[in-house]
Amino acid sequence: MNPSFEKLSSPSTTLRTLGKIGLLAGALSGLALGAALARADVSVNIRLDAPPPPPRHEVVIERERPGADYIWVAGYWDGAPGHYSWVAGHWDRPPHGHAHWVAPRWERDHEGHYRQVRGEWRD
Repeated sequence: MNPSFEKLSSPSTTLRTLGKIGLLAGALSGLALGAALARADVSVNIRLDAPPPPPRHEVVIERERPGADYIWVAGYWDGAPGHYSWVAGHWDRPPHGHAHWVAPRWERDHEGHYRQVRGEWRD
């Protein structure tokens, strides 16, 4: 017979081996349970739903106006809450003589979330 098989097949060695396996299994299941509980305790929900910064100060240079019918469209914060990017102001031509520019703005809804209302030309 194989000597290692004889050692494992003796009743006292078999019980000691099974006991060690049982302890190891119990320890591993305890670790798994502890890890599952730790994951539940560490779960955090972070929202970056902050208003945009104040508008930047822009200098409008009249002599750079491309034509008499152009108007200055001021810069604004674009993007999404927590991820804003500045869109610089520029000269723009209205689609027709009666149009006026309504600047984009950020509004807060009843749940406290910010949403952007796009700028547009209106009659």
